[in-house]
Amino acid sequence: MDNNSFYHVYVDMDLKTKEDVYSFISSLVSNDEASQKETIQQLNQREQAGSTLIAEHVMLPHLESTHIKKSEIVFIRLAEPIQTWDAETEDIRLLIVILLKENESAQIKKDIAAFTRTLADDDYVNQLVTIQDKDMLYKVIKKY
Repeated sequence: MDNNSFYHVYVDMDLKTKEDVYSFISSLVSNDEASQKETIQQLNQREQAGSTLIAEHVMLPHLESTHIKKSEIVFIRLAEPIQTWDAETEDIRLLIVILLKENESAQIKKDIAAFTRTLADDDYVNQLVTIQDKDMLYKVIKKY
């Protein structure tokens, strides 16, 4: 897998609400308005099934969809924390978004699973939360 095209990092994103974040994610998935609306709906449905909070300050929205053309992991560092994500979740600073195209290859699924296992390392996640520089964030991501 070419990690350069698999991981995408956005820093200092001016997204103020969960709705802003989901709208941004949907724009990464598709340019089509109907597909974007469906993507937002799917993200909301996934979150209703269970919180996507994986660590203090870190959300892991994830989605498998026919609208996704290429599987990827997207890191979104917010310019300012989202103080209220929902009734139970606050002070979100980093989003790690897993976008999985439907019927993805077994190898890509294994690669994504391997990455998600790295998120069990609290020190690693804390590094991801605190790094401000885009290039440094890429280096830390690719180290694992």
